[in-house]
Amino acid sequence: MLGADRPAYVAGRLLAARREGADADTVERTLQLHRATVRKHVAQLGVSVLEVPEEYSGAIQESLRRTGLFQYVERDFYAQIAGTPNDPKYPSQWHLPKIRGPQAWGTTTGAASVLVAVIDSGVEAAHPDLASKLVPGWNFLNGNSNTNDEVGHGTAVAGTLAAASDNGVGVAGVSWGSPILPLAVVGSNETAAYSDIAAAIQYAADHGARIINISIGGPAESMALQSAADYAWAKGALIFASAMNAGTSAPYYPAACNHVVAVAATDATDHLASFSNHGNWITLSAPGVGILSTSIGGGYGYWDGTSFASPIAAGVAALALAVEPSLTNAELLKLLASTADDLGPPGPGREYGWGVVNAYKAVQAASQSAGQSTGRTRVHPSPRLHPPDAPPDAPGRVR
Repeated sequence: MLGADRPAYVAGRLLAARREGADADTVERTLQLHRATVRKHVAQLGVSVLEVPEEYSGAIQESLRRTGLFQYVERDFYAQIAGTPNDPKYPSQWHLPKIRGPQAWGTTTGAASVLVAVIDSGVEAAHPDLASKLVPGWNFLNGNSNTNDEVGHGTAVAGTLAAASDNGVGVAGVSWGSPILPLAVVGSNETAAYSDIAAAIQYAADHGARIINISIGGPAESMALQSAADYAWAKGALIFASAMNAGTSAPYYPAACNHVVAVAATDATDHLASFSNHGNWITLSAPGVGILSTSIGGGYGYWDGTSFASPIAAGVAALALAVEPSLTNAELLKLLASTADDLGPPGPGREYGWGVVNAYKAVQAASQSAGQSTGRTRVHPSPRLHPPDAPPDAPGRVR
């Protein structure tokens, strides 16, 4: 079984390489002052394995770095085998190997502490791959707690993001361990009022959702949606929204709102899906063609659309947060942008944004952040975030 989370690094251990020319006696005294004991030394590599008190390990690591006596001081990270879940339909889920899900799952399969909200048509409560994943949500159409899905879209989106996995049933999700907060805003006519979407965003943020997925959208700009997105951002949530499927560069909302991650769709050959919207308001992209997921009636089916690219990207974000929950939403987004596979010309572009999400690279980057976070003060970037190295008006900015 792959479900158990594993630590990112060996507790109480650092790896250090003495800088060429550094005085050996000075290095030894410095280590003693830092309560660092040499466990062993790999002479051929010039690397010493240090044992330190774990509760002070982050501070010791940074202090040793600042002495200038070492080429590097780093955590002794774990490597994991790449695993695949035993869900019988997993071999048909091409998108999971494409984003390097199995490699990421060697480190984490998601965490119960990372709540993901699915703002959609609800989620089928009795589905065998979803029943164990749901927490009580809200139906904004009927004003009650019945979030059972009668349309099917929300059930498929939720399964794509966080279906129960490695359980010998059905399909696998991207972030297996994440609980799902279902928020119903889509009615039987397959439309949703902006007012309900905005209220659901606020509800999700107030109920502790770190990740919010919205696989619906419209062409009309809205200050109400923008206000809701700003509210969730201020609460520390990161919203992912489908770019929609009109094959146009015209912005759709809430994806094109500031503080929302707009996700375009790619196919199995890493081309932009023919239906996917595009433009300089796209932030990231993810697989969105032939996505096998959960369907109402307890079944499974194939789905196309940016509606499924968005929860794949959201699932990758949830995996990264499982490794390093102290990441701010701005830091998390920068991490996703910097680890995405850039398919177009270097830098952000009009088709793929910063690129296709890469779960393994994202989790590894989060692990590095976790190894360096102890003993340092986090700097919260400006709320109007642009991905790394982007000038204020660069394509692919967070919109």
